Amino acid sequence: MQKKKLLITVGGTGGHVYPSLAVAKELQNDCEIHFIGGKLAQNRYFESEKMPYTSIPCGTLSGKNPVRLFKDALAILNGIRHSIVTIKRFQPDLILGFGSYHTLPVLIAAKLLRIPIILHEANSVPGKVNRLMARSAKVTGIHFPEAARHLKGATVEVEMPLRAGFCPQKGGKEKALHFYGLDAALPTLLIFGGSQGAKAINHLFIDAVKLMDFRKFQVIHLIGSNETADAFISHYQALGIKAVVKEFEEQMNMAWQAADLLVSRSGASTIAEQLAFEVPGILIPYPYATDRHQDKNAEFMVNIVKGAVMQQEKELTAKKLAEILENFLSQKNLFLHQKRNSIITYKQQKTFPSLKELIKKQLS
Repeated sequence: MQKKKLLITVGGTGGHVYPSLAVAKELQNDCEIHFIGGKLAQNRYFESEKMPYTSIPCGTLSGKNPVRLFKDALAILNGIRHSIVTIKRFQPDLILGFGSYHTLPVLIAAKLLRIPIILHEANSVPGKVNRLMARSAKVTGIHFPEAARHLKGATVEVEMPLRAGFCPQKGGKEKALHFYGLDAALPTLLIFGGSQGAKAINHLFIDAVKLMDFRKFQVIHLIGSNETADAFISHYQALGIKAVVKEFEEQMNMAWQAADLLVSRSGASTIAEQLAFEVPGILIPYPYATDRHQDKNAEFMVNIVKGAVMQQEKELTAKKLAEILENFLSQKNLFLHQKRNSIITYKQQKTFPSLKELIKKQLS
C-alpha cells in the first residue's frame, strides 16, 4: 500500500520547529514527509541534515517602511511561486502548517491548488498567519483552549508534539542528576529563556541568588547563545553554588528530569514540556511577544493548571525574585510540592488526542 504524502510547512523559532520535527518523526513510518518553509536552510533549530526540505522566499509585511513592505510583498509572491512548484512535484495528500510568516506562501499556494490544510497553533493567542488561514483549514489543533476564541475555523484541543524522549522516565531523575554531577539531596533550579535565551532572566537570577542561602539549592542554567558561559560559571563559583552552566542543551530531556523548579519565559513549547515533566515554574513572559501571547500562556499555567506563578519582567527585581524562590523552597519545599501536585492533578483530569492522531484521521 502506497504511503500518504504529508507536506509540513514551518520556520522561525524552536517553538515552531521542535513540534513539527516531533510529529514528523512520529509519522515517518506511516507517511512520506517533506518540509517546506521560509529560511529553512539556515534555521538553527531545523534538522536539515536529517529531513528532506525545500527552503522558499518569505516576508513579514510588518512595519511601515514602504520599501521594506514592497520587498516583503515580492518575497511572498516569489515564495508562493516556489511553493506551487514544490507542491505540484511532491503531490501531498495534506499540508500541515505550524504558523509564522515563514509558512504563509505555502499555505496560500495550498489554497490556490485546493490541497487540504491542517494547522497547529501552539500559543494561547494565535499568530497572524494562523488567524488568516484558519478558515481555509480543515481543522486547527490548539494547545490552549483560549486560542479557539481567536480562530474562525474548526478547532480541536490536542497534545503538544514533544521531541523524542520528552517524558519522565523511570529512574530518570537519578540518571539526570548523575549526568550533570548534581546532588540528589538538593532541589535543582532550571533557568533558561526558551530557544533564543533571555539576558534579562539570566542577570536577574544571578542577582537574586546573591541574596539567598546558597545551601538550599543547585542550578542548571542555560544562558543562550548571546551570553558567555565563563562569566556565569565564575559568578556561581564565587557564591559557592553548585551549578551547571551551558549556552545550549542538546539533551534537554535530561535538564527537565533533573529539575524541581523552573525559572523561564512562557513560550508554548516550554509550557508543554513543563507539563510533561511536571515541573512547577516561575514564569516571566517575554514582554515583546506578538499580542503578548506569552502572558496568556503563563496565565493558563497559573490559573487553570495552578502549577506556576507569573511575574512581569518590568515589575521584577532581584529582591522580589529571591523572595519568590525562597517561598518555593521554604518549609521543606512545601509550596514546590503543592504546585507539582497541581500539575499532576490537571494532567489526570485532561486527556486530548495527539496531533498525530488528528493528522491520520484526516488522511484516512
